[in-house]
Amino acid sequence: MNTPDRSGPAIVQVCVDVPSVEEALAVAEMAVRAGVDWFEAGTPLILFSGIPAVGPFAAALPGRKIFADIKIVDGARKYVVAAARHGAHIVTVCGIASDATIREGVAGAREAGIQLCVDLSAAPDPVRRAREAVELGADLVYLHYGGDQRAANPAGDRTLSLIPLARQAVDVPLGVVTFDTPSAVAAVKAGADIVLIGHPYLNGPNSEAMLTDYVHQVKAAVRP
Repeated sequence: MNTPDRSGPAIVQVCVDVPSVEEALAVAEMAVRAGVDWFEAGTPLILFSGIPAVGPFAAALPGRKIFADIKIVDGARKYVVAAARHGAHIVTVCGIASDATIREGVAGAREAGIQLCVDLSAAPDPVRRAREAVELGADLVYLHYGGDQRAANPAGDRTLSLIPLARQAVDVPLGVVTFDTPSAVAAVKAGADIVLIGHPYLNGPNSEAMLTDYVHQVKAAVRP
């Protein structure tokens, strides 16, 4: 079991949700200066530019943890293995995918020597699905109230209340997708091991200052 080390500060993962490799490399360079820990080749990058886009992204970040947010729903093994071949250390499968898909994703991760993360976006019962995902072999689980969900129903985000329940249910690293600095700090204080941030912290005149402050505040927050 991939038991998390909770003796230090939470991990900050930047979601590089841009469509091209050129844009991704510019964001990654800025995020390195801001002090980010993990670097995600985001879903837009992979959908617009393909899994091979992970290659130059990883090559530009030697020694850094590379996360490929493919959000696989079927045919998992081949995509996980391909992402690993291009330098990914962690790949995502959707929690709403079948048990068989999660098992195949786990098998691909074991074959390639990397880790599998299950993204719980849109899962009817995220805590139960987190437990099931870990039983199927997932190395990490992420709570995620999606962008479309947030746009349609901002008040429906129950993530903060789910964090302690998910942390009790599983003994693997728990990630939480956040949308701003206060929500990230609250997530860490509730028990998140990893917090994720993307737009509007990726580009614009104040993005580096915003992301740097995000990192500093997350690192200062104390997990229970």
